[in-house]
Amino acid sequence: MEKRRPLAFLASLTAGACVSGFAATRPNVVIIVADDLGWGDVSCHGSVIPTPNIDRLFAEGIELERFYTAPVSSPTRCGLMTGRYPSRFGIRETVIPPWRDYGLPVEEETMADVLGRNGYANRAAIGKWHMGHSRLRYYPLNRGFTHFHGALNGAFDYFDHTREQELDWHDDWESCHEEGYSTDLIAAESARCIKEYAKGDPYFVYACFNAPHAPYQAPEDEIRKFISKDEFEALSPKDRKGWTYRAMVSRMDAGVGTILQAIHESGEWDNTIIFFMSDNGGVPGMEPYCVNRPFRGAKFDEWEGGLRTIAGIYWKKGFKQGGRKLQQVTGFVDVLPTLADIIGAKGKPKNPYDGISIYGVLSGKKKETDRDMYLGCGAGVCQQYKLILAGQHLGLQKDFITDILQNPYEKREGRVYEDPERVVELRKTVEKGDAIVPYQEEIPYGKGQNGFVAPREWKITEY
Repeated sequence: MEKRRPLAFLASLTAGACVSGFAATRPNVVIIVADDLGWGDVSCHGSVIPTPNIDRLFAEGIELERFYTAPVSSPTRCGLMTGRYPSRFGIRETVIPPWRDYGLPVEEETMADVLGRNGYANRAAIGKWHMGHSRLRYYPLNRGFTHFHGALNGAFDYFDHTREQELDWHDDWESCHEEGYSTDLIAAESARCIKEYAKGDPYFVYACFNAPHAPYQAPEDEIRKFISKDEFEALSPKDRKGWTYRAMVSRMDAGVGTILQAIHESGEWDNTIIFFMSDNGGVPGMEPYCVNRPFRGAKFDEWEGGLRTIAGIYWKKGFKQGGRKLQQVTGFVDVLPTLADIIGAKGKPKNPYDGISIYGVLSGKKKETDRDMYLGCGAGVCQQYKLILAGQHLGLQKDFITDILQNPYEKREGRVYEDPERVVELRKTVEKGDAIVPYQEEIPYGKGQNGFVAPREWKITEY
């Protein structure tokens, strides 16, 4: 395919360049996303896995202890990028598999679009995309980004970078045949971009690791840090996966360290917003290696273990921080509204946000904001209560209502007497969210898989 820059990309780049002067003092934005990282899989949450770099970010910044996502990957990424509930896109209960011909609708404005029209000339998407791959219109360079280096799909091979036996590793529009472990490559490219971009206007780097998502693969030297070769080979297949998982998390944390070091070396540490999150909870059935404890549940469901995820943020110049643990209910749809508030984004968003800005809470000007957050599939949460309706995704026989402050581990069900009117309000929010009519019908994950053949090197030409 001929290397080219579509009109959508040129328009977004031009928009960014027009306002670069007034944006010169705005913070850089670096968002780091882990894939399927369990709540208990960082050492600051009691894990045996050493994660000094993630721990440092939380210790020096603000840990968001009540940060919610969707319970699976693509919905979280689409909500993060737009500030809108993924139910609106027909991307809520499952991810976008290789055989699916849809993506984040082009009618939606992305975080990169917003930053681009507000002076962020360089906007890189590095690593796992997973928001559409079947047509050029879904590609990062047509969604507001000026550079893409990584994979379009999820669950790709860490070493040969293939999905469905075809290379899925790209540099902008071209296939990329670089060798190496994907975690290391994502960290290195993110660091390279940071060092280059720091020389000019404020920049945006969206660094998405595929770790520690399956397939469970890690460099031999990283596994050896945890267990000897003889001990490893004597284990059951599940335990070998488990020790490999620990090595994957450790290597990803080293990648986070590479990114943080690049920010330091760029001289822009004080004025860079650094945000870290997992896209959902850890996978079920992998304990004691992948741990969501003390929360109930795991990836795929609406219990806290599936969607209350690890998250933290740092901005020395702008936040009251230093080991703060924030109890504000917040989540993936709040990131874009918060950034837009911080930078004083010009103009109204193309579509109204479902999320809210928590800038006032982060800066210390507000203690907290009580709000309802729709979690999808009959679930919602506010500062005090959580509600999951019967007959939805979890198949409950009766509504689950709890005071989540008193019962964060969802150990019991029970009626709420203290503030029933607040629960009535939350129920209305959940019912309103469930009534959303999406742009496109959500298709079950496996539909279309039989007989699917991936395009050569995942290169397509149709817009």
